[in-house]
Amino acid sequence: MGQLKGSPRLGQYLRNLRQGYGYSLRKVEEKARQQGGEIDNSQLSRYEKGICYPSFDKLRTLARIFNVSIQTFSDVIDLEEIEKHAPPGDDPAELIESGHGDFRLGDYGRAWAHYQKARLILEERTNGNPSPEEARLLAKARLSSAVTLYRMGKISLSEYEIRHLLRLDRHLDEPLLVRALLQLSNVHFSFGDLLLAEMEAARSLDIAERCGDRQLQAFSHHALGRIFQEREEMEQALHHHHEALRLYREVGDLHEALKVKLNLGPIYATRGQYREGVRLLVEARDEARRLGHRWTVASAGAWLAEIHVQRGDFARAREFMRESNSIASNGEVQYVDILFLNAFYLWKIARQENNTAEAKIALGRMKYLRPHLEQNLKEVREFDRYIERKGGAR
Repeated sequence: MGQLKGSPRLGQYLRNLRQGYGYSLRKVEEKARQQGGEIDNSQLSRYEKGICYPSFDKLRTLARIFNVSIQTFSDVIDLEEIEKHAPPGDDPAELIESGHGDFRLGDYGRAWAHYQKARLILEERTNGNPSPEEARLLAKARLSSAVTLYRMGKISLSEYEIRHLLRLDRHLDEPLLVRALLQLSNVHFSFGDLLLAEMEAARSLDIAERCGDRQLQAFSHHALGRIFQEREEMEQALHHHHEALRLYREVGDLHEALKVKLNLGPIYATRGQYREGVRLLVEARDEARRLGHRWTVASAGAWLAEIHVQRGDFARAREFMRESNSIASNGEVQYVDILFLNAFYLWKIARQENNTAEAKIALGRMKYLRPHLEQNLKEVREFDRYIERKGGAR
């Protein structure tokens, strides 16, 4: 038999979507006709078996039927390539722990490959009937996978994992439930639904306080701080961020404490406390660089660049952008959101300086990156409005 020309992972994802909706192959064929498309049941069967790829038009029809984005299908295929680099070993607990190490360093592709392999081993061993300990490990692998997918910018796939995880509620203890709810809050946040994001984060905080877990309380305060910051309700944002920072320090989680500083820095800068804002971001960047945490270093650089753009110090802003871009574009998985933000603010600088050539390059960069972004960032919204006004294609 010749090598499959399609994507087994995409096929499995399509099958899971179809079965999740309770559709037969013929039902999808009927739905496709209602959408103005044509996908007969034999075609769909070949897609699900990984024998061939759907065309763009077929993917667009399937996306409408299953209420997902076409980008999600592309993300699934990306993961198939990452999965090929799965690490050695067959102990799920060890794979999950080593995945945590890669995650802390910002090597999200490697981390996801660890979690995915652990999950597949557990599913194969248990055959749908796990022991309590196996179920807990499976839930941890799925949760870790969801968090990593989110950090990779694959928001819809992260939500897909969380929804599946929450169906295992009888196997979830309170700490796992809180983490799952917080990840769901992050998904809502990224899609711009701040009300649902706040509800999930507040529920998480209630459970965390009830079970007396200070680290989970810190996670919950951190999530609420980001939500209020996005709403520009800065006093409440500061309250939650400082509570998170205090709790992270108490439990010795320096990695997460650095992320809180990434949020505090821009708040102080926008309140006119420029020196304090820059100090916090530089402190977070330098400590993250010492620990080898790539994502935090790249994020701090992007925030520092934005602050200096707002102050009109374009030379310093470019310096921070160069460092941030270098880190964000290096590695198996690029930090697309950070690259987009840096391109956006370089575009703003170039337009203010009437540098037409640089502005055109930055705009082209954003057009290239935009289809890979699901986050509802204010910079993305401004870019979309600009493109709509100009009548250009992304």
